[in-house]
Amino acid sequence: MSKSTIATMRSRFLSLRLFCLCSALLSCQAYALEIHQVKIEPHVHLANKDLVLNGAGLRSVLFAKAYVAALYLPEKTENPSQVIAGGPRKMVLHILRDIEVGELASAMLKGMRKNNTPKDLADVTMQMASFGQVFGTIPMVKNGDTITFDYVPGVGSSAYVNKTRLGDVLPGDQFARVFFRIWLGEQPVQETLKRELLGLPATIAADKTYRN
Repeated sequence: MSKSTIATMRSRFLSLRLFCLCSALLSCQAYALEIHQVKIEPHVHLANKDLVLNGAGLRSVLFAKAYVAALYLPEKTENPSQVIAGGPRKMVLHILRDIEVGELASAMLKGMRKNNTPKDLADVTMQMASFGQVFGTIPMVKNGDTITFDYVPGVGSSAYVNKTRLGDVLPGDQFARVFFRIWLGEQPVQETLKRELLGLPATIAADKTYRN
């Protein structure tokens, strides 16, 4: 084998290695992180705006994995009050097991009641009723499905299962504040998940508080 042939083969081999390396790097950059084999997108679009991943974490119930939640905002923040106060936002639930939607909707309604005042709830009575009715049309979500909740200021809130919208847009900014307190309120559905959605470590020291 001539020296020129060896040089050509070596050049092709190095080019192939470089191509594989670049492909691997691009693949890694396509996702912000991976949680329980769920690949989390680093950015999403909502109402012509680019939202960035604020945080993501696992929701478990009695040691059973339920879903991986990912929160997207215009810019990152560790302040739950700032998230709830305003601005477009998107919450994506990546379902990890078969779940009856009625069970999930019931848990969400319970979370809303635990984290909001009677007046807050009274102001969104119609939206809460519509929310329950919409989810009653789907009996179950399965492993691999996604449930998405979008909020656009001045427009309202929308719910999707696998990118198919459920019902009509729920009007009003107040409902979005009531709704997102399920995960970010004073009594969140899971404290470790709240922290992860805020981009914080899941564990917290006894004297550490959230930035408000």
